[in-house]
Order: sequence, then C-alpha cells, then structure tokens
Amino acid sequence: MKFFSRLFHDLDELTKTNDRIDRLGRYLEESKPEDSIWACWFLAGNRIKGAVKTSELRSFASDRTGFPDWLVAESHDRVGDLAETLSLLVEDHGTGRALSLSEVVETLIQPMVSMDTMGRKESINRAWDTLRSADLLPFHKLLTGAFRMGISKGNLCKALAQVGNLEPALIAQRLAGDWTPGTLTLEAILDPKQTESTCQPFPFYLSSPIDIPLKELGSLENWQIEWKWDGIRAQLIKRKGRIMIWSRGDESVGDSFPEIMLAANSLPSDVCLDGEILAWGKDGLRPFSRLQRRLGRKDPCPSMLKKEPVRFQAYDLLRLEGQDLRQSPLRDRRDKLFEAIDVLPKDFPIGLSPLVTEASWSGLSELHEQSRDRGVEGFMIKHKNSTYKSGRVKGDWFKWKVDPLHADMVVVSAQFGRGKRSNLFSDYSLAVWSENKELVVVAKAYSGLSDKELKEVDRFIRKNITGRFGPVRGVRPEIVFEVAFEGVRFSGRHKSGVALRFPRIKRWRKDKKVAEADTLDSIRSLVQSSIEINTKGPKTDEDGNLLLFE
Repeated sequence: MKFFSRLFHDLDELTKTNDRIDRLGRYLEESKPEDSIWACWFLAGNRIKGAVKTSELRSFASDRTGFPDWLVAESHDRVGDLAETLSLLVEDHGTGRALSLSEVVETLIQPMVSMDTMGRKESINRAWDTLRSADLLPFHKLLTGAFRMGISKGNLCKALAQVGNLEPALIAQRLAGDWTPGTLTLEAILDPKQTESTCQPFPFYLSSPIDIPLKELGSLENWQIEWKWDGIRAQLIKRKGRIMIWSRGDESVGDSFPEIMLAANSLPSDVCLDGEILAWGKDGLRPFSRLQRRLGRKDPCPSMLKKEPVRFQAYDLLRLEGQDLRQSPLRDRRDKLFEAIDVLPKDFPIGLSPLVTEASWSGLSELHEQSRDRGVEGFMIKHKNSTYKSGRVKGDWFKWKVDPLHADMVVVSAQFGRGKRSNLFSDYSLAVWSENKELVVVAKAYSGLSDKELKEVDRFIRKNITGRFGPVRGVRPEIVFEVAFEGVRFSGRHKSGVALRFPRIKRWRKDKKVAEADTLDSIRSLVQSSIEINTKGPKTDEDGNLLLFE
C-alpha cells in the first residue's frame, strides 16, 4: 500500500495532466504487476460494490474513537466526504506488517462483501490497526467506492501506452468491457501483439458541442448530418458465434434487450455496429422515459417486450467480416453499413439511422427548430472523411443539441456539497408554486453558479435557516434561480407529480421576486406537450420505414 498511497497523494498535488500521466507511468513500471492491475481496474472507473454500508462505517468509527454517533454524522456532513472524515477521526497504529495494494483489496475489502456486520467490523479494525496514516485516505476511498485520483480513463490509457509503447486506442479497447484483475493481467494489456478479445467493444468516439457558426465548417457537402437520438449509446457486436451489446459505460446490456440480440443473428459475420438503443413502437420513436422502463431489467417478461418494444438504430460500422474499419473514411463506412443493414426485414428491431439532406446551412437551421417536435435532441454533424477515433476528439464530430427548457424556481432547502464544496451550501432543492399557492419541490440542482455566487448564496443560507432535517437545512424562500432542463415527465414517485431531466442552474434571477416564480401548471404543460409530441414520434410508412420529413 506504501507505493500506491504515495501515488495517490502525488496525483492529488499535481495540477498538470501530463505530469499526472508521467507519475502514473512510473508507478506502473515500478510497482508489482498484481498491484498495478488493481490500480488500473480502479482508475478505469470500477469499484467493489457492497463491501460496507455508510451507516456501518459511521458506527464502527464511533466505537473506535469513542465519539457519539451524532458527532461522527455531523463530522461527515461538515467534511462532506466519508473517506476523508474517517481518515481524520481514526488514529493510525501501523503496528502490523505492511500490506501491498493487492493484499489490502483481496484480504480486507473483497471478503467484506460476503461478511455480516461483525465480520466487517473486525476486518476494518484490522485494517485500522495495520495501515499507516498516509494509507488511510486511499484505503477509505477504495472501501467507499468514492475513488478518484485526477486521472480519467483516457489518461490511464495514455500512461499504459507510454509504458508499453503502444497506441492509446489499442489500450482503451483492451480495457473496455467487463474485466477484473482476475481475468486480465498487466502483461496482457501491454502485449505488443494486437489481438482482440471476442465481442470486446471498441472505445466510443464522442462528439463535441458545436461552438462556432455553422458557415465556418465550410461546404455542407463535406458533412454528414444525422438526427441526434434520445436513447442509450451502444455497440452491437456479433463475433465467433457470440452476440453482445455494450453500453458506453462498458456494461454488457444484452440481457435487457433480447429482441435485438435475436435479430442480430441475421447480421453479417464478425460485425460491430455503433448506434443507439431507442424506445420504438409501431408509430416510430417513443420518449426516453419509455426506454427507462426497460433499463436494468434482465430477461424481461413477454408482456414487457410487447408493451415497451425497442430498436437498435445503427449509424456507424466499425468492423465487418474480420476487418477493422475505423480508419476508413466515414463516407465509406456509411456505404458498407447501408449494405449490411439493408438486407434485414423492415420490421426488425435493428435499423439504419437516416441521413438529413438539406441544401444549405440556413435550411438546416430551420429544420433544427423542429427537433423537439420530432422527439429528437437535435443534429449530429460529422465530416464525411473522418475516421472513427477514441474518446472526445474535437474537429470532426459535433453535436448540435436543441435548446433546453427553462423555468424560474425558488430555493427552499440546501445541504453541503462534496469535495471542494464540502463547506458550502451548494446543493439546492428548488420549488415552484402549486394551485394552493404553496411552494412544491420539483428539482434538485448543484451546478451552474460561479464560485463567487456560491459563496454569496452560502452566506444567505446560513443567515436564513428555518429548519434542520438531517443534513438538509430549510431556507427562507427569497432566492430565485432560472433552471434549465432537458425534459419533463409525470412521476408518481415525486410529491409534485413531475420529474425533470438533467436540471441545472442557468442563472441567478436577482431581478425576480419569489412570487414571480413559475407554477406547477406551467411545468405540467411541458409534460403534456412532450407526451403529445413524442408518443406520436416521427412518421413511418406502411412498411415501417422512418419518415422524418414531410
């Protein structure tokens, strides 16, 4: 744990990305392979689930320190991070043998998953008896699943690529999918032979928001325009007799969509499609909320398959009959994709994403205004000569999203943030006026304010607390925020009866009084409008072909 802890603290202090990559590379070269592979697994975004509950950790810390439960809980609320709180409260003894990272994970953390409360308590106390002060914070981070070291998965790939003298894209593919330190070794990751695992996904190519005038992109003829679908990005892979669907989060989600898996048997051999899983009925595209009913359901029942059908909308072809096509121009990949998909029956749950044909950028702008009415998020703009890259590389692929919805809302409660905001009231509950002239919470938001505004709001909240509800503080309603959100739907799980999608603060409306905030009826009207539009969806012809244009 000594070398890993040093890496953890070094990365926390370094501010430049290249310095962090170099430091990680040195660790991977100098540490034991069994430790390095665990470091890679955690840095790739994985965590050990169910090792211990937050309430248990607080209780264990209370027994260890002699502090009452309420004081440990208040300390957690004040610090904002449980791992850091525990590290500050628990004194280190460091009396035992120094443990390596792999030993800490495999002998202390992993076994806790199958233990009862007393077993977990004994295991954690053993760790506290053994680990040095410098080890406590990284240990608690691994234990609680809040592990971050300022290294993205892309930068992890760059560090490994430097160590193995390989391309980062190749490393990214080898780290993709469902793997553990028991199924993948550091040697295999750095193997110079460019072998690929069966049904392993390619790293996804991500688009950048369009931030320049469209005319600066040059001739429209050089760009491929597609609708931006509101679904789940995924790769559908058929290889060596196996079929799998991988989400962008490197999760295998095929069990949730058996109709797509079955239809994939009709695809050409050794193929990888990039596309979007959509809620799709007889009338075409359905809203994302219908797709959510299928997410996380393994082996959905026949009635669910019938009630909530889906479709894989393919818009790129990455592999065909054993050939990696990512370095081919998009225009060529598109032609091959058309040939591969065109042979499928029209009623299949696998289809081709249609292109948008317009003669000018101005015409495209007019069509873009219809995006919300068509149930899509806007446009994807891709250069026809672009290769399929790894990660977010600006220049060839852009997303032009529809403007978000807005509403003015009142702050009615707040709680401390996390990390750097752990000492600031930065997480807000936001309300609108009901028919009974009461403020009803419809959203929670924590992003969108500047550091200066955050401190100003924090000062107001501290002086205007009206009640305490655990970590939440009631606030005298005087602050009005303009809140942006992507969509809204009815929800029986919320007191307001509505749920907003991706709410965030757009600006502080100091010019508005609380009485001028929006109403619940105005929010509901957006729901009703969305339902009328999206359940109708884009039109299809009698054969089920998509008709996005009049």
